[in-house]
Amino acid sequence: MDVFERVREVNRGAGLTEERITAAKARLLSGIDEERSAERKRIARRPMFVIAGAVAGVAAATTGIVVVNQLSAPAPRVEAVPDEAIRPTPQPSPPTPLPSATSGTTVTEPFPGTTPQAGQYLRIESDIQRLSYRDSQGAVFTWPSYRGTPLVSALLTRDRLQLYVPADRSRDWYNENGPFAERVQFFPGGEASSDDEAAWSVAMPVQPGADGWWSPGGLGGDMLPATGSIDSYANLPRDPQALLDDLRARISGWTSTQREADDALLEGLTFELLLNIAPPDVRKAYLDALAVSGLVQTEGAGSGTVRYEYRRDLHDPRTETITVDEATGWVIEHAVRYDRTVNAAVDIVSSSVPDIRTTYTVSIVDSAP
Repeated sequence: MDVFERVREVNRGAGLTEERITAAKARLLSGIDEERSAERKRIARRPMFVIAGAVAGVAAATTGIVVVNQLSAPAPRVEAVPDEAIRPTPQPSPPTPLPSATSGTTVTEPFPGTTPQAGQYLRIESDIQRLSYRDSQGAVFTWPSYRGTPLVSALLTRDRLQLYVPADRSRDWYNENGPFAERVQFFPGGEASSDDEAAWSVAMPVQPGADGWWSPGGLGGDMLPATGSIDSYANLPRDPQALLDDLRARISGWTSTQREADDALLEGLTFELLLNIAPPDVRKAYLDALAVSGLVQTEGAGSGTVRYEYRRDLHDPRTETITVDEATGWVIEHAVRYDRTVNAAVDIVSSSVPDIRTTYTVSIVDSAP
């Protein structure tokens, strides 16, 4: 049972379900919650939110997309054929004349200019940089899995993911994952040999190219409503305090301590934001709820952005930051820093380098690939 499914249960209140993790979910928590194997272990040993609804999502991930489960190989290409019997009811097209690509649907929209018009798509591009280490025994791991063995070298890699969300969310969404493990920076340690950089080509080979697939009506699967569909947001409170109360009520059934409840609440709030697919009114509700939750520190990051910083100590202690464009409500960066300073004497990478850093570019385009 993965984070993506569990978060959606908190946000929607659907019944519990067990569902197979798919490689397509890589984006959803890749930008959200940490590295591949360590995240899977962390999720396996704690209660999480349940999403009732199948997901063949975007990366990864998050988030990003993330996603809980960013596999080493890109997701296979899947051509999804819509089943009209189960597709969500199409939303009506906006009245004519149509506004331009940068204008909102109404003057009361919380973030004007962020809603695609008929025939257009919301494109979310995720650039995910991950820091991995190699030890003297040849093992490759990310920091939460450090077990005290001498570090030989480290490597910063990049994964690239894209999602296209149609203006009419009942129509087909396009997902594209790849390339993976592109080289960003090599960090030699004191025990690194002259050929250690080459050893990474075997331990973590670059995976060029990208695989794309269509999913009907949202981040699809075999259950409805699909994540990201209009129906999936229908029962969410738009008032920030009401949203917090709703999330806490759903969390209370499976958390036994305040720490668990706080961590679960952070998961639910940040997960939705890091997808970058919610309609403007939903984004506004989640941002306001996060700001008044008492679980984050908020500061202006300059140039019309605001940064939310929060600690997660329940498992794999770390500090996370989310930077949001105030004009659009879209997340533009998510950074995860594990507590590597606990072993600063042996760490061969500056603490200024995050363990995971996802940058998002969100735009409105006239077509999908």
